[in-house]
Amino acid sequence: MGTNDIKNIWNEGAEKNINPYSEEELSKIIIKSARKSIMAIYPGTIFRLVVIAIIVYIVARMILTNQNLEMKLLDTCALIILSISYFIWERSAYKMRKFTNGKPIKEWLEYRIKELEKGINFNTKYNWAIYVCSFLCAIGYYVFYQIITNIKPNILSVIVIPIGIIIYLLIVRYRLNQNYRKTLKELKNLYKQCDCL
Repeated sequence: MGTNDIKNIWNEGAEKNINPYSEEELSKIIIKSARKSIMAIYPGTIFRLVVIAIIVYIVARMILTNQNLEMKLLDTCALIILSISYFIWERSAYKMRKFTNGKPIKEWLEYRIKELEKGINFNTKYNWAIYVCSFLCAIGYYVFYQIITNIKPNILSVIVIPIGIIIYLLIVRYRLNQNYRKTLKELKNLYKQCDCL
């Protein structure tokens, strides 16, 4: 349901001098619309499954294979970084979607709008630093993995994979910035509609 639909539903009821939805039902519609908008700033189910699969793979490889000390250390570092990042990301998504019964809708929306504005400001200031650090972590893991496993450098390992990582990070950065702005606009629109109800 689009964010403009809520205002139309209310107006239809007002024009007919009937209220087809109770205030509680309209609140549920607003919360549902807001949650749907908020989910756009978090990667979807496929990305979650990929991250979980990588974590399971690293753990299984550490337990089931006979690794040397360097490889165990590299896998442990990757596992720690990936697990902490995933936990923080899921916690953030949960906090943004959570609604406490009895809390006014406007207040709930206002908090989410402020958090998104903080996120956009933070991304504006530190976006490049975050993505450069992400690239360095990914490429660092990849280079150390090649050194530890004695893989000889070739065109794939020296040029194609680093360029692929850079392109992927740039696409993610662009899409995430777009989604943040779109979600903020949709939540502000819902907030304005709350004034009309």
